Amino acid sequence: MKKSALPFFLLLFIIALPLSLEAKTSFKDLESSFWAAEEIQFIADQGVAAGYKDNTFRPKANVSRAQTAKMISNALDLDADSQSDQEFNDVDESHAAYPYIAAVAEEGIMNGSDGNFRPNETLSRAQMAVVLSQAFDLNEKEDISFSDVSEDYWAFSSIQRLAANRITSGLSDGSFGPGENTTRAQFSVFLARAMEEEYRVEEVNLPPSGVDSEEEAWHFRGVTIGDSADKLASTLGEPEETEKSRYGFEWRLYHDDYDNYVQYGVENGEVVAVYSNQDTWRDESGLQLDDSNSDVIDGYGDPLQYIQKGGSNFSLETEESGTYKENGRYTTFFYDKHRDNRITAVLLVDSEVEENFNQYYAEPTKSLKESYEHQVFHIANAQRKRYGRSILEWDDMASGTARAHSADMVRNQFFDHTNLDGENPFDRMRKDGIKFYNAAENIAYGQVSPIFAHEGWMNSKSHRDSLLGNYKRLGVGVAFNESRKQPYYTQNFFTPR
Repeated sequence: MKKSALPFFLLLFIIALPLSLEAKTSFKDLESSFWAAEEIQFIADQGVAAGYKDNTFRPKANVSRAQTAKMISNALDLDADSQSDQEFNDVDESHAAYPYIAAVAEEGIMNGSDGNFRPNETLSRAQMAVVLSQAFDLNEKEDISFSDVSEDYWAFSSIQRLAANRITSGLSDGSFGPGENTTRAQFSVFLARAMEEEYRVEEVNLPPSGVDSEEEAWHFRGVTIGDSADKLASTLGEPEETEKSRYGFEWRLYHDDYDNYVQYGVENGEVVAVYSNQDTWRDESGLQLDDSNSDVIDGYGDPLQYIQKGGSNFSLETEESGTYKENGRYTTFFYDKHRDNRITAVLLVDSEVEENFNQYYAEPTKSLKESYEHQVFHIANAQRKRYGRSILEWDDMASGTARAHSADMVRNQFFDHTNLDGENPFDRMRKDGIKFYNAAENIAYGQVSPIFAHEGWMNSKSHRDSLLGNYKRLGVGVAFNESRKQPYYTQNFFTPR
C-alpha cells in the first residue's frame, strides 16, 4: 500500500488596497530596463524631480546637495516660496536652489556646517541616510548590522533606520558603503521607497555569519550527526530551549539572540538530527546557504521522490525542497522561490531514525503540541534575525487566540481565517482583549512539523510578508486532528496599541 503526502494549504488574512501609477514622463537617457527606471519615473510623475532641460535624467551622475534639497522639498511639499532668514556663506538668494535649501534648513533636515551649505558637493550614502531619516521621521529601529558600519559611527542610527524601514537593502556583500557617493538613480530609489511602501525592499543583505571556512563538512557550529550529547554540551553549553520532535527525540535549540540558530536532535545520548535556517554549515564541496537548487542538483543529482519504510513509500515534497540519502542520513535542502530557489535552510536526519519512523504524523500529545508552538515561534525569530528584522516577543493572549482558532478548525472541520460565526482574526483578537495597531494571521495544516510549516509559509508571498513584517509580538497555537493526527497551525502577529 502506497501512502502519499497531503498537499499544503496556506492562507493569510490581511487588508490591502491596490496601488497603481500611470507613467506620464519619460527621459531620453532612461531605458525601461534600467534597474531604477520605475522609481525614477515615480518621483518624476510626483513632480519631485524634473530632470534636465535636454530631457535627460543623467541617472549615473552623482546627486548634489542642492539637488537633494530640491527633491526633498518637493517630496514633502515644503513651502519654498516663503520668506526665510536662513543664511549660508556659499548660497545667496540668487542661487537657483536657494528656496529649496532654505526650506529644508528651516525644517532642520539639511543644515550644512560652519555657515556653509556646500550645494555642489556630492551626497554620500551616510549623509543620504541622515537626510532621509530626518525628512521622513523614520523612528523604527532594528538590530541590523552592516559589516562596515560600527555602533560608534556618526550615522549609525540613521543607517539602522533606513534598513529597519526597508529603504535600503545594503550592498550585496552585507556592507553599506557609507562613504560612497550617491548617484541620482540611487537617491531616486531611496526617495521613492521613503515616499511609497510599494517600492521598499523585502530583505536586507546580511554580512557572512562567520562560519569557519575550514570547519569540517556538515558540522554545525562544530557539531554534526553522530557526535555525542556530551560533545554538544561541551562545545556549545546548555541549550536555550529543549523541545519535542515528531520522531520522538529531543530538539535542543542553540542560538545567540537568534544568531547562529541551530536545532540539534538528541536521542540516546547522540546527535541524530540537525536543522538550521542560517549560515552555520558547509558540505563536502563547499555548498552552503544561499547557493541555488541547481548547485544542489549538480552535486547530488535529482532528489528522492519518496522514502521507503517497510512496505510503504512515503512521498516527499520536491518543488520547494529536495531530499537525498547519503552517508547514513537524509539531507533535505529547503529552497526560497522568492530568491531564485536559493537554499534557505537544511535538515539532516539519521537514516535509521527516519526509516524507523513509519508514519507521517506524530502521535498527538499535549507536550508535543506545546513544543510545536514554541518551535514555530523560535524558527520565525531565527528567520527574522537572518533578514535583519526585529525579534518578536511571545504573547500569551495572542497564543490563546491562535490556539482557540486551530482547535476550532479541527473541531468544526474547516480551514479558513473566518470562523463559522463569521469572525475574522481581527475580530477574535479584539474579542480576547488584544489592542493593536496592526495585525496579521498565518494558518496552515497538514505539514508534518513546524519546520515544514515555516518553510511553506516562507514560500508564500503574503505569509512571508507577515513573518518578516513590522510587528512586535507573536502568538502561536497548534491543535491536532486526533483521528488523522494532522497538526493545524495558527500564527497571530500584532503591534500592541
